[in-house]
Amino acid sequence: MARNLLFITTDQQRFDSLPCYGRGFVKAPNLERIAREGTVFERCYVTSPVCVPSRASLMCGQWPSACGVMGNGSWLPDAVPTWPAALGAAGKRTAAIGKMHFAPWDLPAGFGERITAEDKRHMYLPDDHYQWLRSRGIERPHPVTLPGYYESLGAPTWPHGKETHIDAFVGDRAAEWLEKHGREPFASWVSFPGPHDPYDPPPEFAKLYEMAPIPEPVGSRAELSGKPKAQRSHSSKNLNNGMFRIDCTNATPEQYRRWRQHYFANITLIDEGIGKMLAALERAGTLDDTLIVFTSDHGDALGDHGLCYKSFFYESMAHVPLLVRGPGAKAGARCAGLVSTLDLVPLFYEATGAEKPKTLQGRSIAPLLADPSGPGRELVFCEYSGRAMAFDGRIKYVQYATGEAELYDLHNDPDELDNRAGRADYAGDEARLREALVTHWLENMPVQARNTGHPAHPLRVAIEKAYAEEGGRAKGKGEGGEEAWGMSESGF
Repeated sequence: MARNLLFITTDQQRFDSLPCYGRGFVKAPNLERIAREGTVFERCYVTSPVCVPSRASLMCGQWPSACGVMGNGSWLPDAVPTWPAALGAAGKRTAAIGKMHFAPWDLPAGFGERITAEDKRHMYLPDDHYQWLRSRGIERPHPVTLPGYYESLGAPTWPHGKETHIDAFVGDRAAEWLEKHGREPFASWVSFPGPHDPYDPPPEFAKLYEMAPIPEPVGSRAELSGKPKAQRSHSSKNLNNGMFRIDCTNATPEQYRRWRQHYFANITLIDEGIGKMLAALERAGTLDDTLIVFTSDHGDALGDHGLCYKSFFYESMAHVPLLVRGPGAKAGARCAGLVSTLDLVPLFYEATGAEKPKTLQGRSIAPLLADPSGPGRELVFCEYSGRAMAFDGRIKYVQYATGEAELYDLHNDPDELDNRAGRADYAGDEARLREALVTHWLENMPVQARNTGHPAHPLRVAIEKAYAEEGGRAKGKGEGGEEAWGMSESGF
Protein backbone atom coordinates (compact mmCIF):
# COMPACT_ATOMS: atom_id res chain seq x y z
CA MET A 1 0.00 0.00 0.00
CA ALA A 2 1.25 3.47 -0.85
CA ARG A 3 1.47 6.15 1.78
CA ASN A 4 1.06 8.88 -0.83
CA LEU A 5 -0.34 9.47 -4.31
CA LEU A 6 1.23 11.81 -6.86
CA PHE A 7 -0.91 11.92 -10.00
CA ILE A 8 0.81 13.83 -12.81
CA THR A 9 -0.92 14.68 -16.07
CA THR A 10 -0.10 16.70 -19.13
CA ASP A 11 -2.65 18.18 -21.51
CA GLN A 12 -2.82 16.84 -25.06
CA GLN A 13 0.21 14.50 -25.01
CA ARG A 14 0.08 11.67 -27.53
CA PHE A 15 1.47 8.25 -26.66
CA ASP A 16 4.42 8.30 -29.09
CA SER A 17 6.08 11.35 -27.59
CA LEU A 18 8.58 9.82 -25.16
CA PRO A 19 11.74 7.70 -25.49
CA CYS A 20 10.05 4.75 -23.77
CA TYR A 21 7.50 4.74 -26.61
CA GLY A 22 10.10 4.85 -29.36
CA ARG A 23 10.92 8.57 -29.67
CA GLY A 24 14.56 8.28 -28.67
CA PHE A 25 15.42 11.86 -29.64
CA VAL A 26 13.02 13.36 -27.06
CA LYS A 27 14.86 14.79 -24.04
CA ALA A 28 12.83 13.63 -21.05
CA PRO A 29 15.25 12.07 -18.55
CA ASN A 30 12.92 12.31 -15.56
CA LEU A 31 9.99 10.64 -17.26
CA GLU A 32 12.45 8.04 -18.49
CA ARG A 33 13.49 7.51 -14.89
CA ILE A 34 9.87 6.89 -13.91
CA ALA A 35 9.56 4.46 -16.84
CA ARG A 36 12.81 2.70 -15.92
CA GLU A 37 11.92 2.40 -12.24
CA GLY A 38 8.29 1.53 -12.84
CA THR A 39 5.87 0.01 -15.34
CA VAL A 40 5.19 1.31 -18.85
CA PHE A 41 1.70 0.68 -20.22
CA GLU A 42 1.83 0.39 -23.98
CA ARG A 43 -1.88 0.55 -24.79
CA CYS A 44 -3.69 3.09 -22.60
CA TYR A 45 -6.71 4.91 -24.05
CA VAL A 46 -8.58 7.93 -22.72
CA THR A 47 -12.31 8.04 -22.03
CA SER A 48 -12.72 11.10 -24.26
CA PRO A 49 -10.53 12.84 -26.87
CA VAL A 50 -11.23 16.26 -25.33
CA CYS A 51 -10.24 17.82 -22.02
CA VAL A 52 -13.23 18.16 -19.71
CA PRO A 53 -14.99 14.80 -20.24
CA SER A 54 -11.66 13.02 -19.85
CA ARG A 55 -10.86 14.92 -16.66
CA ALA A 56 -14.34 14.36 -15.24
CA SER A 57 -13.82 10.61 -15.69
CA LEU A 58 -10.43 10.88 -13.98
CA MET A 59 -12.11 12.53 -11.00
CA CYS A 60 -15.07 10.20 -10.54
CA GLY A 61 -14.21 6.92 -12.27
CA GLN A 62 -17.27 6.94 -14.53
CA TRP A 63 -17.55 7.03 -18.31
CA PRO A 64 -18.48 10.44 -19.75
CA SER A 65 -21.85 9.02 -20.86
CA ALA A 66 -22.49 7.89 -17.28
CA CYS A 67 -21.42 11.02 -15.41
CA GLY A 68 -23.05 13.25 -18.04
CA VAL A 69 -19.98 15.29 -19.01
CA MET A 70 -19.80 14.84 -22.78
CA GLY A 71 -18.19 18.14 -23.81
CA ASN A 72 -16.13 21.04 -22.51
CA GLY A 73 -19.11 23.07 -21.34
CA SER A 74 -20.27 21.10 -18.28
CA TRP A 75 -19.03 19.48 -15.09
CA LEU A 76 -19.88 16.72 -12.63
CA PRO A 77 -23.10 16.76 -10.60
CA ASP A 78 -22.42 17.44 -6.92
CA ALA A 79 -23.72 13.99 -5.93
CA VAL A 80 -21.00 12.09 -7.82
CA PRO A 81 -18.24 10.83 -5.47
CA THR A 82 -14.66 11.81 -6.36
CA TRP A 83 -11.33 10.47 -5.17
CA PRO A 84 -9.93 13.82 -3.90
CA ALA A 85 -12.83 14.15 -1.47
CA ALA A 86 -12.58 10.52 -0.37
CA LEU A 87 -8.81 10.54 0.10
CA GLY A 88 -9.02 13.83 1.95
CA ALA A 89 -11.66 12.38 4.27
CA ALA A 90 -9.36 9.38 4.81
CA GLY A 91 -6.61 11.64 6.19
CA LYS A 92 -4.55 12.61 3.14
CA ARG A 93 -3.53 16.20 2.53
CA THR A 94 -4.92 16.90 -0.95
CA ALA A 95 -3.94 19.49 -3.52
CA ALA A 96 -4.69 20.24 -7.17
CA ILE A 97 -1.79 22.09 -8.77
CA GLY A 98 -2.01 23.42 -12.32
CA LYS A 99 -4.69 23.16 -15.00
CA MET A 100 -7.78 21.29 -13.84
CA HIS A 101 -10.40 22.55 -16.30
CA PHE A 102 -13.17 22.36 -13.70
CA ALA A 103 -16.32 24.42 -14.20
CA PRO A 104 -16.24 26.97 -12.69
CA TRP A 105 -12.46 27.14 -13.12
CA ASP A 106 -11.75 27.84 -9.42
CA LEU A 107 -14.01 25.10 -8.05
CA PRO A 108 -12.36 23.22 -5.12
CA ALA A 109 -13.85 19.94 -6.45
CA GLY A 110 -13.00 18.07 -3.25
CA PHE A 111 -9.36 19.15 -3.00
CA GLY A 112 -8.12 20.74 0.22
CA GLU A 113 -5.86 23.16 -1.68
CA ARG A 114 -5.58 24.51 -5.20
CA ILE A 115 -2.73 26.30 -6.98
CA THR A 116 -4.27 27.36 -10.29
CA ALA A 117 -2.69 27.75 -13.71
CA GLU A 118 -5.59 27.06 -15.99
CA ASP A 119 -4.78 27.50 -19.64
CA LYS A 120 -2.44 29.24 -22.06
CA ARG A 121 -5.35 30.62 -24.09
CA HIS A 122 -7.46 31.66 -21.09
CA MET A 123 -5.21 34.64 -20.45
CA TYR A 124 -8.11 36.58 -18.89
CA LEU A 125 -8.57 34.22 -15.91
CA PRO A 126 -7.15 35.68 -12.67
CA ASP A 127 -5.61 32.39 -11.61
CA ASP A 128 -2.45 32.01 -9.52
CA HIS A 129 -0.16 32.05 -12.55
CA TYR A 130 -1.78 35.30 -13.75
CA GLN A 131 -1.37 36.87 -10.30
CA TRP A 132 2.22 35.65 -10.00
CA LEU A 133 3.14 37.17 -13.38
CA ARG A 134 1.51 40.49 -12.48
CA SER A 135 3.47 40.61 -9.23
CA ARG A 136 6.58 40.59 -11.46
CA GLY A 137 5.32 43.25 -13.80
CA ILE A 138 4.23 40.87 -16.59
CA GLU A 139 0.75 40.78 -18.11
CA ARG A 140 -0.08 37.29 -19.31
CA PRO A 141 -0.19 37.64 -23.09
CA HIS A 142 -2.85 36.44 -25.48
CA PRO A 143 -1.20 33.69 -27.55
CA VAL A 144 -1.83 35.54 -30.82
CA THR A 145 0.53 38.30 -29.63
CA LEU A 146 3.48 35.92 -29.18
CA PRO A 147 6.38 36.06 -31.65
CA GLY A 148 5.73 33.96 -34.75
CA TYR A 149 2.17 32.93 -33.84
CA TYR A 150 0.48 33.62 -37.18
CA GLU A 151 3.42 32.64 -39.37
CA SER A 152 3.69 29.25 -37.69
CA LEU A 153 -0.09 28.70 -37.29
CA GLY A 154 0.14 28.53 -33.53
CA ALA A 155 3.75 27.62 -32.71
CA PRO A 156 5.29 30.80 -31.25
CA THR A 157 8.02 31.12 -28.64
CA TRP A 158 7.55 32.35 -25.09
CA PRO A 159 8.99 35.88 -24.87
CA HIS A 160 9.77 36.00 -21.13
CA GLY A 161 12.15 34.05 -18.89
CA LYS A 162 11.76 30.28 -18.71
CA GLU A 163 10.63 30.40 -15.10
CA THR A 164 7.59 32.51 -16.08
CA HIS A 165 6.23 29.96 -18.58
CA ILE A 166 3.03 28.36 -17.33
CA ASP A 167 4.50 24.83 -17.39
CA ALA A 168 7.60 25.94 -15.47
CA PHE A 169 5.30 27.68 -12.98
CA VAL A 170 3.34 24.45 -12.39
CA GLY A 171 6.48 22.36 -11.97
CA ASP A 172 8.06 24.86 -9.57
CA ARG A 173 4.94 25.30 -7.45
CA ALA A 174 4.41 21.52 -7.28
CA ALA A 175 8.02 20.98 -6.18
CA GLU A 176 7.63 23.66 -3.50
CA TRP A 177 4.41 22.07 -2.28
CA LEU A 178 6.06 18.66 -2.05
CA GLU A 179 9.07 20.19 -0.31
CA LYS A 180 6.71 21.59 2.31
CA HIS A 181 4.20 18.74 2.64
CA GLY A 182 5.96 15.67 1.23
CA ARG A 183 6.63 14.21 4.69
CA GLU A 184 2.95 14.01 5.60
CA PRO A 185 0.45 11.65 3.93
CA PHE A 186 -0.73 13.35 0.75
CA ALA A 187 -2.65 12.84 -2.47
CA SER A 188 -2.04 15.48 -5.11
CA TRP A 189 -2.87 15.97 -8.75
CA VAL A 190 -0.27 18.00 -10.66
CA SER A 191 -1.63 18.95 -14.06
CA PHE A 192 0.60 20.67 -16.61
CA PRO A 193 -1.16 22.86 -19.22
CA GLY A 194 1.33 21.78 -21.93
CA PRO A 195 2.20 20.48 -24.41
CA HIS A 196 -1.28 21.66 -25.46
CA ASP A 197 -1.33 24.30 -28.18
CA PRO A 198 -0.20 26.99 -28.66
CA TYR A 199 3.15 25.24 -28.94
CA ASP A 200 5.07 27.96 -27.14
CA PRO A 201 8.35 26.83 -25.54
CA PRO A 202 11.05 29.23 -24.38
CA PRO A 203 13.45 29.75 -27.33
CA GLU A 204 16.29 27.81 -25.71
CA PHE A 205 14.07 24.71 -25.50
CA ALA A 206 12.92 25.04 -29.11
CA LYS A 207 16.58 25.09 -30.21
CA LEU A 208 17.10 21.66 -28.68
CA TYR A 209 15.02 20.17 -31.50
CA GLU A 210 16.17 22.18 -34.50
CA MET A 211 18.08 19.21 -35.95
CA ALA A 212 16.01 16.41 -34.37
CA PRO A 213 14.78 13.53 -36.59
CA ILE A 214 11.15 14.54 -36.14
CA PRO A 215 8.79 12.26 -38.09
CA GLU A 216 6.41 13.77 -40.60
CA PRO A 217 2.65 13.44 -40.06
CA VAL A 218 0.94 10.30 -41.31
CA GLY A 219 -1.69 10.60 -44.01
CA SER A 220 -3.05 13.83 -45.43
CA ARG A 221 -6.28 15.74 -45.92
CA ALA A 222 -6.80 13.83 -49.17
CA GLU A 223 -7.76 10.70 -47.21
CA LEU A 224 -10.61 12.56 -45.47
CA SER A 225 -12.83 12.23 -48.54
CA GLY A 226 -13.66 8.73 -47.31
CA LYS A 227 -14.18 9.73 -43.71
CA PRO A 228 -16.91 11.53 -41.72
CA LYS A 229 -17.69 15.09 -42.74
CA ALA A 230 -16.79 16.49 -39.30
CA GLN A 231 -13.14 15.76 -39.98
CA ARG A 232 -13.10 17.71 -43.23
CA SER A 233 -14.38 20.89 -41.55
CA HIS A 234 -12.53 20.48 -38.24
CA SER A 235 -9.31 22.42 -38.83
CA SER A 236 -10.97 25.48 -40.38
CA LYS A 237 -13.29 26.28 -37.49
CA ASN A 238 -10.68 28.11 -35.41
CA LEU A 239 -10.20 31.01 -37.84
CA ASN A 240 -13.12 32.96 -36.41
CA ASN A 241 -12.56 31.81 -32.83
CA GLY A 242 -11.01 34.64 -30.82
CA MET A 243 -8.95 32.14 -28.84
CA PHE A 244 -7.21 30.81 -31.99
CA ARG A 245 -7.65 33.09 -35.05
CA ILE A 246 -5.96 30.62 -37.38
CA ASP A 247 -7.09 28.11 -40.01
CA CYS A 248 -4.87 25.02 -40.03
CA THR A 249 -6.51 23.48 -43.10
CA ASN A 250 -3.65 24.34 -45.43
CA ALA A 251 -0.72 24.01 -43.05
CA THR A 252 2.57 23.39 -44.83
CA PRO A 253 5.14 20.67 -44.08
CA GLU A 254 7.34 23.40 -42.56
CA GLN A 255 4.55 24.46 -40.22
CA TYR A 256 3.84 20.87 -39.24
CA ARG A 257 7.50 20.40 -38.40
CA ARG A 258 7.55 23.55 -36.26
CA TRP A 259 4.44 22.40 -34.39
CA ARG A 260 6.21 19.15 -33.59
CA GLN A 261 9.53 20.77 -32.77
CA HIS A 262 7.87 23.07 -30.24
CA TYR A 263 5.61 20.30 -28.94
CA PHE A 264 8.60 18.14 -28.00
CA ALA A 265 10.33 21.21 -26.55
CA ASN A 266 7.35 21.81 -24.26
CA ILE A 267 7.57 18.18 -23.11
CA THR A 268 11.21 18.74 -22.20
CA LEU A 269 10.24 21.81 -20.16
CA ILE A 270 7.56 19.79 -18.37
CA ASP A 271 10.06 16.99 -17.73
CA GLU A 272 12.36 19.47 -16.01
CA GLY A 273 9.54 20.31 -13.58
CA ILE A 274 8.88 16.63 -12.94
CA GLY A 275 12.57 16.24 -12.07
CA LYS A 276 12.19 18.95 -9.43
CA MET A 277 9.21 17.12 -7.98
CA LEU A 278 11.12 13.83 -7.76
CA ALA A 279 14.02 15.62 -6.09
CA ALA A 280 11.66 17.16 -3.52
CA LEU A 281 10.29 13.73 -2.64
CA GLU A 282 13.79 12.33 -2.35
CA ARG A 283 14.75 15.10 0.07
CA ALA A 284 11.59 14.37 2.05
CA GLY A 285 12.51 10.68 2.14
CA THR A 286 9.12 9.64 0.76
CA LEU A 287 9.81 8.96 -2.92
CA ASP A 288 9.54 5.19 -2.53
CA ASP A 289 6.42 5.53 -0.36
CA THR A 290 4.64 7.44 -3.13
CA LEU A 291 2.65 5.94 -5.99
CA ILE A 292 3.49 8.11 -9.00
CA VAL A 293 1.11 7.87 -11.96
CA PHE A 294 1.81 9.82 -15.16
CA THR A 295 -0.57 10.13 -18.11
CA SER A 296 -2.41 12.69 -20.27
CA ASP A 297 -6.04 13.65 -20.80
CA HIS A 298 -5.86 13.00 -24.58
CA GLY A 299 -3.46 13.31 -27.49
CA ASP A 300 -2.82 15.64 -30.42
CA ALA A 301 -3.00 15.06 -34.18
CA LEU A 302 -0.02 17.35 -34.92
CA GLY A 303 -0.92 17.20 -38.60
CA ASP A 304 -1.74 13.49 -38.83
CA HIS A 305 -4.50 13.00 -41.41
CA GLY A 306 -4.25 16.73 -42.19
CA LEU A 307 -5.82 17.52 -38.80
CA CYS A 308 -4.87 19.64 -35.83
CA TYR A 309 -5.42 19.19 -32.11
CA LYS A 310 -8.01 16.59 -30.96
CA SER A 311 -11.72 15.56 -30.92
CA PHE A 312 -11.50 12.31 -32.93
CA PHE A 313 -10.39 8.76 -32.14
CA TYR A 314 -7.19 8.26 -34.08
CA GLU A 315 -4.24 6.80 -32.20
CA SER A 316 -2.65 10.25 -32.02
CA MET A 317 -5.69 11.58 -30.14
CA ALA A 318 -7.06 8.69 -28.05
CA HIS A 319 -3.88 6.73 -27.17
CA VAL A 320 -1.78 8.26 -24.36
CA PRO A 321 1.30 7.43 -22.29
CA LEU A 322 0.86 5.76 -18.90
CA LEU A 323 3.77 5.28 -16.50
CA VAL A 324 3.43 4.00 -12.93
CA ARG A 325 6.20 3.96 -10.31
CA GLY A 326 6.06 3.10 -6.63
CA PRO A 327 4.58 0.52 -4.26
CA GLY A 328 3.10 -2.38 -6.20
CA ALA A 329 4.61 -1.43 -9.56
CA LYS A 330 7.37 -3.60 -11.02
CA ALA A 331 10.54 -1.80 -12.07
CA GLY A 332 11.55 -1.98 -15.70
CA ALA A 333 8.34 -3.71 -16.72
CA ARG A 334 6.11 -3.19 -19.74
CA CYS A 335 2.42 -4.06 -19.98
CA ALA A 336 0.85 -4.71 -23.39
CA GLY A 337 -2.66 -5.17 -22.00
CA LEU A 338 -5.43 -2.86 -23.15
CA VAL A 339 -6.37 -0.35 -20.40
CA SER A 340 -8.42 2.80 -20.01
CA THR A 341 -7.56 5.91 -18.02
CA LEU A 342 -10.85 5.13 -16.24
CA ASP A 343 -9.00 2.21 -14.65
CA LEU A 344 -6.71 4.55 -12.72
CA VAL A 345 -9.41 5.74 -10.36
CA PRO A 346 -10.03 2.43 -8.54
CA LEU A 347 -6.24 2.10 -8.27
CA PHE A 348 -6.09 5.44 -6.40
CA TYR A 349 -8.52 4.13 -3.79
CA GLU A 350 -6.90 0.71 -3.45
CA ALA A 351 -3.33 1.97 -3.34
CA THR A 352 -4.03 4.46 -0.56
CA GLY A 353 -6.42 2.34 1.49
CA ALA A 354 -9.46 4.57 0.99
CA GLU A 355 -12.89 2.98 0.76
CA LYS A 356 -14.08 2.69 -2.84
CA PRO A 357 -17.53 4.06 -3.70
CA LYS A 358 -19.94 1.77 -5.50
CA THR A 359 -20.10 4.22 -8.40
CA LEU A 360 -16.76 3.23 -9.96
CA GLN A 361 -16.91 1.77 -13.46
CA GLY A 362 -13.21 1.19 -14.05
CA ARG A 363 -11.16 -1.98 -13.56
CA SER A 364 -8.15 -1.33 -11.37
CA ILE A 365 -4.78 -1.81 -13.04
CA ALA A 366 -3.30 -3.11 -9.76
CA PRO A 367 -3.27 -6.73 -11.05
CA LEU A 368 -1.33 -5.58 -14.12
CA LEU A 369 1.18 -3.79 -11.92
CA ALA A 370 1.74 -7.06 -10.07
CA ASP A 371 1.83 -9.10 -13.27
CA PRO A 372 2.33 -6.91 -16.38
CA SER A 373 1.91 -9.95 -18.62
CA GLY A 374 -1.68 -10.39 -17.47
CA PRO A 375 -4.71 -9.75 -19.69
CA GLY A 376 -6.08 -6.26 -20.05
CA ARG A 377 -9.52 -5.21 -21.15
CA GLU A 378 -11.34 -6.87 -24.02
CA LEU A 379 -12.64 -3.46 -25.07
CA VAL A 380 -12.01 0.19 -24.39
CA PHE A 381 -14.48 2.96 -25.12
CA CYS A 382 -13.91 6.62 -25.91
CA GLU A 383 -16.72 9.17 -26.09
CA TYR A 384 -17.42 12.71 -27.20
CA SER A 385 -20.70 14.48 -27.87
CA GLY A 386 -22.11 13.11 -31.12
CA ARG A 387 -19.58 10.29 -31.59
CA ALA A 388 -18.05 7.33 -29.75
CA MET A 389 -15.47 4.56 -30.21
CA ALA A 390 -15.19 0.89 -29.28
CA PHE A 391 -11.74 -0.71 -29.71
CA ASP A 392 -10.69 -4.31 -29.07
CA GLY A 393 -6.96 -3.84 -29.54
CA ARG A 394 -7.08 -4.54 -33.26
CA ILE A 395 -10.36 -3.29 -34.73
CA LYS A 396 -11.42 0.26 -33.96
CA TYR A 397 -15.05 1.17 -34.64
CA VAL A 398 -16.46 4.71 -34.41
CA GLN A 399 -20.13 5.66 -34.70
CA TYR A 400 -21.31 9.22 -35.37
CA ALA A 401 -24.74 10.66 -34.59
CA THR A 402 -25.01 11.50 -38.30
CA GLY A 403 -25.00 7.78 -39.13
CA GLU A 404 -21.46 7.94 -40.49
CA ALA A 405 -18.93 5.41 -39.23
CA GLU A 406 -15.25 4.55 -39.23
CA LEU A 407 -13.55 1.17 -38.92
CA TYR A 408 -9.80 0.64 -38.85
CA ASP A 409 -7.84 -2.58 -38.72
CA LEU A 410 -4.73 -1.54 -36.83
CA HIS A 411 -2.89 -4.76 -37.63
CA ASN A 412 -3.11 -4.16 -41.37
CA ASP A 413 -3.43 -0.37 -41.30
CA PRO A 414 -1.61 0.99 -38.21
CA ASP A 415 -1.74 4.57 -39.54
CA GLU A 416 -5.57 4.43 -39.84
CA LEU A 417 -5.61 5.66 -43.42
CA ASP A 418 -8.23 3.30 -44.83
CA ASN A 419 -11.78 3.54 -43.46
CA ARG A 420 -13.22 0.02 -43.84
CA ALA A 421 -16.67 0.73 -42.41
CA GLY A 422 -19.37 -0.75 -44.60
CA ARG A 423 -17.14 -3.32 -46.28
CA ALA A 424 -18.38 -6.88 -46.52
CA ASP A 425 -15.12 -8.42 -45.29
CA TYR A 426 -15.40 -6.45 -42.02
CA ALA A 427 -19.16 -6.77 -41.56
CA GLY A 428 -18.82 -9.17 -38.62
CA ASP A 429 -16.38 -6.92 -36.79
CA GLU A 430 -18.51 -3.88 -37.47
CA ALA A 431 -21.69 -5.52 -36.17
CA ARG A 432 -19.91 -6.87 -33.08
CA LEU A 433 -18.40 -3.54 -32.08
CA ARG A 434 -21.52 -1.56 -32.92
CA GLU A 435 -23.49 -3.85 -30.62
CA ALA A 436 -20.89 -3.39 -27.88
CA LEU A 437 -21.08 0.38 -28.26
CA VAL A 438 -24.88 0.46 -28.13
CA THR A 439 -24.91 -1.80 -25.07
CA HIS A 440 -22.30 0.40 -23.40
CA TRP A 441 -24.44 3.49 -23.90
CA LEU A 442 -27.63 1.79 -22.74
CA GLU A 443 -25.86 0.60 -19.60
CA ASN A 444 -24.77 4.12 -18.80
CA MET A 445 -28.19 5.75 -19.16
CA PRO A 446 -29.41 4.71 -15.68
CA VAL A 447 -26.06 5.62 -14.16
CA GLN A 448 -26.38 9.14 -15.51
CA ALA A 449 -30.00 9.22 -14.31
CA ARG A 450 -28.87 8.40 -10.76
CA ASN A 451 -26.10 10.99 -10.92
CA THR A 452 -28.38 13.77 -12.14
CA GLY A 453 -31.62 12.81 -10.45
CA HIS A 454 -33.44 12.49 -13.78
CA PRO A 455 -35.55 9.40 -14.48
CA ALA A 456 -34.10 6.61 -16.58
CA HIS A 457 -34.57 6.94 -20.32
CA PRO A 458 -37.81 5.26 -21.52
CA LEU A 459 -35.88 3.19 -24.06
CA ARG A 460 -33.70 1.76 -21.30
CA VAL A 461 -36.77 0.96 -19.18
CA ALA A 462 -38.45 -0.85 -22.08
CA ILE A 463 -35.36 -2.86 -23.01
CA GLU A 464 -34.66 -3.76 -19.39
CA LYS A 465 -38.23 -4.98 -19.03
CA ALA A 466 -37.90 -7.08 -22.17
CA TYR A 467 -34.66 -8.60 -20.88
CA ALA A 468 -36.30 -9.48 -17.59
CA GLU A 469 -39.23 -11.14 -19.37
CA GLU A 470 -36.86 -13.17 -21.55
CA GLY A 471 -34.80 -14.27 -18.55
CA GLY A 472 -31.73 -12.40 -19.78
CA ARG A 473 -31.21 -14.82 -22.68
CA ALA A 474 -30.13 -12.04 -25.01
CA LYS A 475 -27.01 -11.51 -22.89
CA GLY A 476 -26.61 -15.11 -21.81
CA LYS A 477 -26.30 -14.13 -18.14
CA GLY A 478 -28.39 -14.45 -15.03
CA GLU A 479 -32.05 -13.50 -14.76
CA GLY A 480 -31.76 -10.08 -16.39
CA GLY A 481 -31.07 -7.04 -14.25
CA GLU A 482 -27.66 -5.53 -13.72
CA GLU A 483 -25.47 -8.61 -14.11
CA ALA A 484 -27.21 -9.34 -17.40
CA TRP A 485 -26.25 -5.84 -18.48
CA GLY A 486 -22.63 -6.34 -17.54
CA MET A 487 -22.86 -3.76 -14.75
CA SER A 488 -21.08 -5.82 -12.09
CA GLU A 489 -17.75 -4.06 -12.53
CA SER A 490 -19.36 -0.67 -11.90
CA GLY A 491 -20.60 -1.73 -8.48
CA PHE A 492 -24.22 -0.81 -9.16
